[in-house]
Amino acid sequence: MRTKTALRFAGGYGLSVAISGVVSLAVIPAIIVAAGAGAWATIAVAQAVAGFAFVFAVYGWGVVGPTEVASLADDRRGAYYFESLLSRAWLCVVILPASIAIAIVIIGDDALLAGLTVASGVLVALGAGWFFVGEASPLRFLLIDTVPRIAGTVAGALVLIATGDVIAFAALQLAGVVVSAVISTWNILSRYRGWHLTLSPIRAMRNLRGQASPVAMSATSSIYVNVPIVLIDLFLPQATAVYALAERIVRLALYSTRPVVQIAQGWVPSPDPAELAGRARRVTAIALGLGALGGIVYAVAGPWIGDVLSGGTLSIPLALAVPMAVNLAAILASQLTGFACLTAFGLTRALATSTIVGAVVGTALMLPLLLWIGAPGVAWGLAAAELCVLGVQLVTLAPKLRRRETVGS
Repeated sequence: MRTKTALRFAGGYGLSVAISGVVSLAVIPAIIVAAGAGAWATIAVAQAVAGFAFVFAVYGWGVVGPTEVASLADDRRGAYYFESLLSRAWLCVVILPASIAIAIVIIGDDALLAGLTVASGVLVALGAGWFFVGEASPLRFLLIDTVPRIAGTVAGALVLIATGDVIAFAALQLAGVVVSAVISTWNILSRYRGWHLTLSPIRAMRNLRGQASPVAMSATSSIYVNVPIVLIDLFLPQATAVYALAERIVRLALYSTRPVVQIAQGWVPSPDPAELAGRARRVTAIALGLGALGGIVYAVAGPWIGDVLSGGTLSIPLALAVPMAVNLAAILASQLTGFACLTAFGLTRALATSTIVGAVVGTALMLPLLLWIGAPGVAWGLAAAELCVLGVQLVTLAPKLRRRETVGS
């Protein structure tokens, strides 16, 4: 029964991932071909700024929220969600204008496109996908959180293809994000009682206590994930569109493997230490194999995929594809060794440490390598950072994996 339930949940979340992944893939050529490489570069840089701002707007609820929701009784879930929404809403009020201004300064033009794109990325923080995961509702996750957002993106892409109006695309994408957040909030607060309406900013600030650690970890990781394209846009703007395409393929590959991580997170934990070690050994082996396979596929097929997605207008050189492949291989492995294995052993501090080490290495290498060998240098700096993350995690896990399994799993 437990296996069937896990597969049902994984299938539900997997369908959401699949739909989002297909739409994300389809949107790339729509933007590049219909709006041009310049608009694509603007959107990519704005999304990077939004990605960093989002970490502070969601303020840890995306990390700790699912676990908290799962552990709460039904009569407390409504209040928990409303308090999080109150805090996230006030954070967005402060963070959104600042992040839009930063994006406009970095990009230099296309202010309206940059602003709409940043707004879409930041206001996703008001969504409730994490809550639906916590209450084990894959169907609500799909129909209430995912479908409205995707519908906005699809509608925007169709309008873009028909008219070439990239502003309409960004506006409709933002509308999808807002509709998703509104419907999700109505659904949750109408099902769970015990919450009391308030707009108090003081109360919103009080709710932030105790969540600094997940925010710090997420922000640290976000630095070396989103900063590279910003550096390229500032110092080598002619390479922004190509780098953004190469980097987006990496993200889509990672997104497509999210169900694997979710299944592993539910399977590895066990009250028996020997069984836990045995399961972690298997997942670690799978992680390394998956990473190697993903890296090889990217190195071989990445340039061809980029050519297809850009309609032949952008070309990913081998010099960029190779470090991106190494980067992808390391992340594919570390997302399993970190989120599935380290957390199962209660080694969340080691997970944070690995992220900090990666951030230090990445930020130290990216700019010098960019100035030395261009866009591939940034990719090599990012690859070095992710290899360090994986290395720290494997060294930490090694002693835990040596316990011999005595009970079948």
